[in-house]
Amino acid sequence: MKYQFSFQKVLDVKEKEKELAEQEYGSIRLQQLEVQEKIEGFKNSKEQILKQYDQVNLKKVSDFLHLQEEVDYINQQLKNLENHSHELHQEVEKKQQVLIDKTKEAKIWNQWKAKSLEAFQKRLIQEEQALMDEMAVLRYFRKV
Repeated sequence: MKYQFSFQKVLDVKEKEKELAEQEYGSIRLQQLEVQEKIEGFKNSKEQILKQYDQVNLKKVSDFLHLQEEVDYINQQLKNLENHSHELHQEVEKKQQVLIDKTKEAKIWNQWKAKSLEAFQKRLIQEEQALMDEMAVLRYFRKV
């Protein structure tokens, strides 16, 4: 007799939901890392421009204005990216919680399946033992 978990379809759905949650979490986490890299890149660019301020002896006002425009642009980009990073951070936390919940659900269903299998095997052993006992009794009475 082969074991068949009666809620296997439910377990399969829970496993798929968990996998989907893992993929979504991984995707949003990757986006967050990409934004962090962009932020670091803009910060490095800003540092380079500020070094130019210090190193170069600019005599024209237009050169100073040009560097100031670059700094303003980078500051604006940094502000936008940091806002986006904050939003992504909140989304990552939500996706992480969903993943934790889905993992718990799948684990519960897997544990239930394991317990169900154990009960099935125990019942099978008991039925086999009962059959063996019955055969022994029949043999005994045939000899008598």
